[in-house]
Amino acid sequence: MAEEKSPPPVKKPAVSPRQESESVPVLVEMRVERGQTAAQSMQMAGGLNITGLQVDNTYEPVPLQAPPDEAAQFEAERKEIVLIRGIIEESRIPEIEAQENVVKVHRDTPIEPFGINLEEEVEAEADFVQLAPNAAFGTCPIPPCDCSPGTAKGAIPDVARYLGVDQIWAAGRKGQGIVIGIVDGGISAAGRVTGGTIPRVIGGWPTANWGTRADWGRHGNMTATDALGMAPQAHVYDIRISDGNAISSALSGFQWAINQHRANGTPHILSNSWGIYQESWDRNYARNPNHPFTRKVVEALNQGILVLFAAGNCGEACPSGRCGGDAGPGKSIWGANGHPRVMTVGAANTNGQLVGYSSQGPAALDPNKPDFCSISHFRGYFASDTGTSAACPVAAGVVALLKQCKADLTQEAAKEALKGTARNIGPSGWDKHSGSGIIQAKAAYDKLCGPGGGKKCDAYRTKASQYLAAYKKTKNRKYLCQYYRYLALYYRCRFQQTKDRRYLCRYYFYWAKYYQCLHGVTKNRKYLCAYYREWAAYHCCMYQVTKKRAYLCRCYYYRALYYRCLYAITKKASYLRFYKKYFDLYKRCVKK
Repeated sequence: MAEEKSPPPVKKPAVSPRQESESVPVLVEMRVERGQTAAQSMQMAGGLNITGLQVDNTYEPVPLQAPPDEAAQFEAERKEIVLIRGIIEESRIPEIEAQENVVKVHRDTPIEPFGINLEEEVEAEADFVQLAPNAAFGTCPIPPCDCSPGTAKGAIPDVARYLGVDQIWAAGRKGQGIVIGIVDGGISAAGRVTGGTIPRVIGGWPTANWGTRADWGRHGNMTATDALGMAPQAHVYDIRISDGNAISSALSGFQWAINQHRANGTPHILSNSWGIYQESWDRNYARNPNHPFTRKVVEALNQGILVLFAAGNCGEACPSGRCGGDAGPGKSIWGANGHPRVMTVGAANTNGQLVGYSSQGPAALDPNKPDFCSISHFRGYFASDTGTSAACPVAAGVVALLKQCKADLTQEAAKEALKGTARNIGPSGWDKHSGSGIIQAKAAYDKLCGPGGGKKCDAYRTKASQYLAAYKKTKNRKYLCQYYRYLALYYRCRFQQTKDRRYLCRYYFYWAKYYQCLHGVTKNRKYLCAYYREWAAYHCCMYQVTKKRAYLCRCYYYRALYYRCLYAITKKASYLRFYKKYFDLYKRCVKK
């Protein structure tokens, strides 16, 4: 671990990041032919007939999905969107947007980390160190608030014990096989640069020099340390977005992560401890769900990457000096940090106290933010790791443990598990100050993986894999049948542990495949009947989970086939009556 001292002061900008100047940095959405190369896109950009537009030829165009309401049109025209970066006088932006191949022009939004630079805040007299709640903004919404970031409340091992992470470690899960992308100001990685101290960094972006710089006052070193503090055997990607301190770098970093995930399934998680402090920095980014970066975040989520964002440091009790007048409920969570699908992380301490500057909902893009709180104000990389910046990677490390246990973990399932098991520190249920409360890692782990970490169930899945390998080697269908059988037993086990009916549905699905396979091998009609029975149960179960009528109709249909099959074997009249009953229900179902 690096030496425990606060980061050196970083010179604050002389003017607000939103202050207008003669020329402004911009991102241009361009309409191009599908499959066009980056070089062709830059050539087209150079052809834009706008006096004063300086295209940044060093910026590789970023592909971008069309907004949902325009996607069909782009598909029909075989077009797609790429983003280029440049500088132009603000008054000429309408000229760019009037060009035939230009979709929209956006400001290249300034961004900053959500750590509390203690030395800088003292220098700026920003009311942060050992501070009582700020009466100018409001009292502590969930007293007592912690407005003393310079006083650590324990160290990383204390955070692990408080969240129950140490109990997950005891089950043998410490993040093995999981890769966390630290989207931040860069990391000085061990083995990559002289004096580099952060271990387990295995790659990143920019590809030429990842792991060699720690901008933003070594903020990225802090967030990487905090994530590894919870998942010590995970690996890290250093995705450095501080070059230019603008959203264009974040777009490129996310695009690299998406490309990497398509290639090999990593990173599994992206931790983001940065954003904008004031709506005025870029009102379009702050409130527009179709802003290019927010769309890129959704693309990462759709790719299967789990995404967490820090809520921000503009809570009403003791907001950061960077917040200006944007502090408190409804004025402190902007842009992608508050998108409905991301995990938005507030901050508390190991005493169960809300951190007074933790940003409050409603967010600009979702009224139900933040989602939950994680832990800040502890000894980690610095003497005190601070901000919602520290809370976010702690939560990302917890998610890494959940992902290790449950390989198919989705964003929605992870968020639901963490919210559903969080410990309230405010009003019962969710509130706009602390979300659902402070995450409880072990409780979420047990909810997703069952007591004992799913090891009992994993034995069934291991057995299934062995039979699948045997089938691939020998082509003996008896092994394939056993593969389906053990998968069914695995999902039954998971249902018994979690009571999640989706596992029960999968149990019926694979049990049906097992009997279908046995019928194919033996031609014994009783297995065909059993197949219809389990296939009916699967569709009935899916109807109960989804309420989609198509599943109900198929439930009736396969029950009818099951009783017809039994009648063919036994000639019992009762089976014939049940067949007619369910076939009649099926016909009425499909007619509605």
